[in-house]
Amino acid sequence: MKRRLRAALVIARRQAFETALAPGLYVTLALGLLLGFFLVSGFAASVDSAGFNPTLNPLYDMLGRSLAGAFGSAFVGKLFAEGPFLFALVVSFLPVFLFLSISSVFRFGQEKTAGAVELLAYGPADGTSYIVASFLKDVAFTAASLALITAFLGAAAALGNLVLGPLFLASLPVLFALALAVFAYGILCSVLSTNASSALATFLGILLVFLLVLAGSLSMASASVRTVASVAAAVLQWISPFFYASLCLKAVQGASAGGVLGGIGLLLVLAVALLAAAHLAISRRGVRA
Repeated sequence: MKRRLRAALVIARRQAFETALAPGLYVTLALGLLLGFFLVSGFAASVDSAGFNPTLNPLYDMLGRSLAGAFGSAFVGKLFAEGPFLFALVVSFLPVFLFLSISSVFRFGQEKTAGAVELLAYGPADGTSYIVASFLKDVAFTAASLALITAFLGAAAALGNLVLGPLFLASLPVLFALALAVFAYGILCSVLSTNASSALATFLGILLVFLLVLAGSLSMASASVRTVASVAAAVLQWISPFFYASLCLKAVQGASAGGVLGGIGLLLVLAVALLAAAHLAISRRGVRA
């Protein structure tokens, strides 16, 4: 076990070094920060003597109309109850999250097809060491990115005379745990697929299904659509990281610390279960494409 962990750490450091040298991470992080800045500054410009008025800013006018039409005005009110920071956090982190998850899935498939993973398995490492290394690399960059985004939004809040609320602060560990579970799904898809393209298509397809089910359960759709979404949610919610994240946010709104910790714990359990499944799969299938 210690030998496998040492090998995973060595591989993770190498992968992290290669990621740090490439411009993709910095481009997506800069894009996320820019989007966050526009959301915070736009919200500050939308506040008048009566409070938050989205019609004062074209960006928030469009966002308010779109979100209210899809999910209802109550959802919009909860989303911006403490200002723009919860929404800005998700939007700012999304480009970095997509870059890390997609690049890791595609890289795993490419290196498996090229025989690089098999070559590592002939040395002190094995397939499990590789998937643990990929996971640890994404965990490290996720933590660093969330810390930078939080500092940036905190500075933007100070400049706009706004305050980061408890909902924002409680959402940080939830978003981090959600990212871990999604990364674990990417690893499992990479292990079970034969090449990079099929792994990426499977991974994105799974995420799309989970998001559609979540959106369907929240939307202001017809009764028949909501019924279908409820049935799908009842089947898929136990393996969907977005379901557990939504439970955490509901617990935050209800001031239930136990519910938040329980939801985060379930996200971590899901991530561990997916990694264990990937370990069993790669141990039986081997590292060949």
